[in-house]
Amino acid sequence: MEVVINPDNLFDYQVNKYNEKFRLLIINSNNEILLSRYNGIYMLPGGKIGNSETPLMTLKRKIKEEIGVSVNKVDKLVTIINYKKDYPDISNNLLNRKMKTYYYVTKQDMDIQKQDNNIQLEWIDIKTIENFIKSYRTSNPRDPIYRKELLKVIEIYKSKGIKNIDIPACLIDMHTHTIYSDGEHSPMELIQMAIDTKIKILAITDHDTIEGIKTIDKNNPLIKNNIHIINGIELSAKVSKGRMHILGYDFDIDNEYLNLKLNSIKTNNYYSILNMLNQLKLDYGIMFDSLDIKDLFNSVGNINRANIAKLLVKYKYVESIKEGFNKYLNASYQKIRKYNKGLTYEECINLIKEANGISILAHPNQLLLDDRELEETLIKLIDCGLDGIEVYHSSHSKEEIKKYLYLAKKYSLLISGGSDYHGESIKPNIKLGTGTDNNLKIKKLSLIDKINNR
Repeated sequence: MEVVINPDNLFDYQVNKYNEKFRLLIINSNNEILLSRYNGIYMLPGGKIGNSETPLMTLKRKIKEEIGVSVNKVDKLVTIINYKKDYPDISNNLLNRKMKTYYYVTKQDMDIQKQDNNIQLEWIDIKTIENFIKSYRTSNPRDPIYRKELLKVIEIYKSKGIKNIDIPACLIDMHTHTIYSDGEHSPMELIQMAIDTKIKILAITDHDTIEGIKTIDKNNPLIKNNIHIINGIELSAKVSKGRMHILGYDFDIDNEYLNLKLNSIKTNNYYSILNMLNQLKLDYGIMFDSLDIKDLFNSVGNINRANIAKLLVKYKYVESIKEGFNKYLNASYQKIRKYNKGLTYEECINLIKEANGISILAHPNQLLLDDRELEETLIKLIDCGLDGIEVYHSSHSKEEIKKYLYLAKKYSLLISGGSDYHGESIKPNIKLGTGTDNNLKIKKLSLIDKINNR
């Protein structure tokens, strides 16, 4: 249930500031509610969301700061109070700013160990709490608004409890692609889809390029008010068997060395594509019109085998991109891969480190290694500075996830995960945020904790 307070029917563009807060209604076994009093005003514990945080991360952090203890669980969402009119700022100025506060509930006994000396804490019986709040008065001009909001939250909770009220999905997807590598959507189209899917944290990880990321204005209200975008990239490492990709996160996109190296990779990709086109001609007699080849090399971002697969579909050699790889591209690639210039995994990791980024081994199952070989390879990567492993991926089975979690714990590696979303026509079985057949619903990653604490 969302309560909108907007008496003047203001549109979003008429609102000059936006904030989100998350507060927690804590009820103990004595049926008492914990109230915090700050600057003379009673409210529920909680506060503003931090960068790269999910709602639950914010709640746990704020409760720890204010009360000094950890919240074991957060049960349900009680209500959302959404202001768009005359909401006071810290200086008590009334502004037409959008203030959206999410109120959750948990039933938990707490041995309070207060940390914030500016906050007073009181347990108030749920039967008398409304009379207590109504009778309390202070000279703070914000008090009437906060009191009215608190009473509304308690009223909703007491009338409906927490039955049939679900916490909205706030997902994390740390592995996605756009038209700047082999994806189907532009960066802004992908971001809009992520917002619609209730993804709160999104990383765009195009292959060997950051050109797509550079087009994003993170101060755009659509982005600033709804989602946190993390800089990402997926670098291809040259190996003799399988595929090795190293993901990079939270790096400096203006790093000079990184940009010079990516420009070099882009040039090398052109030669690799020419080799592939020639191999297709030799193996299968497949040729494309010169205008299509010209358009291919004028594409935004990096070109790769997926671009050739699209041409195979256009020329009706195959019916899908997947069929193009299976029928033609995979076999031809094996013949030319040894001639392709590429980065070693050491170079991939070092490149990410040079730009002050975090390096993660992507989809380990695509290395095509047995358990012993995988662990040996992982140790070599760690020795080169690898920070983590992509435990959760659309292609990972439950058994593989367990194995990668074990390795992450054994070697103290950061945990990441993402859908590897490309688009409906490229990888139709993979959905943004939820993977294959809803096998992903990532809400917490140690990688995000690391980014938050940098």
